[in-house]
Amino acid sequence: MSRSDAIMSGPEHRATKSMLPQERIALWAAMIGGTFLAGVAFVYKISEFIFTLNSDSVQGFADVPVTIYFVVAAGWLLLLVWCFLSGKFKNVEEPKYEMLRMEEEYERRGE
Repeated sequence: MSRSDAIMSGPEHRATKSMLPQERIALWAAMIGGTFLAGVAFVYKISEFIFTLNSDSVQGFADVPVTIYFVVAAGWLLLLVWCFLSGKFKNVEEPKYEMLRMEEEYERRGE
């Protein structure tokens, strides 16, 4: 039995093949809940920033940093959407097994 076969036959590999319905529901609930909480915090900070910009004492103090923040955040959001739409999240465990198979092939060839 090869090293990659031994690793892929372990109990942790079961999670990559199938999840129980309860586990799947818990995972989705955690992702949706976490995303919702992060969204609420983000909206709070944005509204706080907008209210701060409207005050006379600190007007324009963070125009450039916040603009840069929005550009970077938009870039990450676009990258996340692209990964989701192109199927990059379908099988996230496969690359490590592919790496083990490639390493085994290199060792077999003597490279």
